Amino acid sequence: MADGSSSANAPANTDGWDNYRSDNIVIQHSKIDNHDECVSFEPNSINVLVQSLDCNGSHGISVGSLGQYPKYFDIVENVYIFNITMTNATSAGRIKVWSGEYAKPTSRAEGGGGGHGRVNNVTWDAICLKNIDYAIEITQCYGQNNLTPCSEVPATLKIQNVLFRGMYGTARKKYDPKVGSLLCGWSENCNNIYARDINIQPPSAKSPVFTCTNMDEALLNIPCA
Repeated sequence: MADGSSSANAPANTDGWDNYRSDNIVIQHSKIDNHDECVSFEPNSINVLVQSLDCNGSHGISVGSLGQYPKYFDIVENVYIFNITMTNATSAGRIKVWSGEYAKPTSRAEGGGGGHGRVNNVTWDAICLKNIDYAIEITQCYGQNNLTPCSEVPATLKIQNVLFRGMYGTARKKYDPKVGSLLCGWSENCNNIYARDINIQPPSAKSPVFTCTNMDEALLNIPCA
C-alpha cells in the first residue's frame, strides 16, 4: 500500500489541539504545522493556559465555534494565551459564534445556530504574527453564507471580558490594508472587549485598518473603519 493521500483536495479539520468539556488544561512548548485551528476551545472549555507555541499554516487560536446547537449552553471561560508565534495563518486570535436562529444546512454551508452560552475572560497576549490575513477576527455569523438572516436574528451567546494585547508583526495581501474584523451582531452581547498594543503592518505599507461593527470602539486602541 502506498503511503499518504493521492487526493488533490486540501486536508480539512486538521486541528492541532482541541479542548472540549475540559477543565484545568495546560498546552505548551509545541510546534504545529497544519491547515485548521492551531488550538480550538470547543464548548465548555474552562481554565486553560496556552503558552509558547509555534503555529504555522493554521486558522489561528480560536474560541469556538459556539452556539451551533439550540438545546445546548456553550461556555469558554478563563483562558490565557501567551507567547505565540503565528505564521502563514488566516487569523491569529479568533472567536466564532453562530447566529441566533437555526439555519438548515445547504450545499455550501453547515446547519446550525440558535445556541446559548458565553465567552468570558479570554486573553491573547504577546502574539508574534508573520504573514497572516487577520490579527483579530470575531464573528457572530459563523457557518452561514447568507448574512441577512444572521443580522436579523443576532446571536444570543454573549462575548465579554476579552483582551487582545501585544500583537505585532506582518499581514499578507489578501485583505490589504485591512488586518482584522470584529463583528458583533448586537452590541449588548459584546461587552468589555479590549485591544491594546496592536501593531500589524500590511504589505502595501498603508495604514492598517480593522472592521468594527457593534463594538465599543472606546475600548479598542485600533483604527476602526
